[in-house]
Amino acid sequence: MRITTVLFFISVFFFQTGCVTVYKPSAINSPDLYARHQFRGSAGLGLAGVGVLNLQGAYSINRKVGVTGSVMVHSKNSEYQAPKSLGLGRHNQYYADGGAGYFKCIDRMKRYYIQGYGGAGLGYSDNYFSQPDAAHIKLQCTYHNLYVQPGIYYTNKYYDAAFDLRATYLNIFGIHASSFLYNQQSFYFLTAEPTITLRVGSKGFRIFMQTGYTLPLMDTKNYYALNTDATKRTQSLIKFSLGFNITFTKNMRNSQKWLKWKN
Repeated sequence: MRITTVLFFISVFFFQTGCVTVYKPSAINSPDLYARHQFRGSAGLGLAGVGVLNLQGAYSINRKVGVTGSVMVHSKNSEYQAPKSLGLGRHNQYYADGGAGYFKCIDRMKRYYIQGYGGAGLGYSDNYFSQPDAAHIKLQCTYHNLYVQPGIYYTNKYYDAAFDLRATYLNIFGIHASSFLYNQQSFYFLTAEPTITLRVGSKGFRIFMQTGYTLPLMDTKNYYALNTDATKRTQSLIKFSLGFNITFTKNMRNSQKWLKWKN
């Protein structure tokens, strides 16, 4: 009964305008590692469907195992048309995750690779909504997730192309809100995020573009309420980001020569 009350208030007071968001997913970290002791880092700007700033990194421990980490910061101030007046909304969100996985070359030319990663993340969302001569509402919540992410990619001297499918189990909990009595409620979601990542440039520096879609698979009604524009549900779940990627690979031959000379 209390969950139903929560959804009613969210729908009526927050999302009837179609412009308020409590949760945004991060851009997908597609490592695309292909050598031992290699670091790949990227900085991206989320233009649709993901947080505004995404910082990502990956490092290969050996020729088959890698570790990953990501940070997302999202901040947006917006105006929305309420039934009788113009409302203001502010949304700030912070998120970080870490994981590990496996990658392997599947052709003799060392161009095609498969990869699979898994990990966990923790985030925080802070929101404020106001209308002249009406309620001023503050909503805060914490969330954590678990994800698995298989993928396949192609790499050469000038570009990379990757397809990843991230499956995420998401729990939004510890909701604190003024004006309404639904603190400490929890929501559970399962999403699938098919994503294509393209990188173009030199081996050390490349410009990247990433696009995909977030498909809610569990408790879809509540997910739409927390994450989409009520008038453009399908468009709100399309993801698009741009940025740059850098790659450093440790030269093991030079390291071995230095060790021999030292001995």
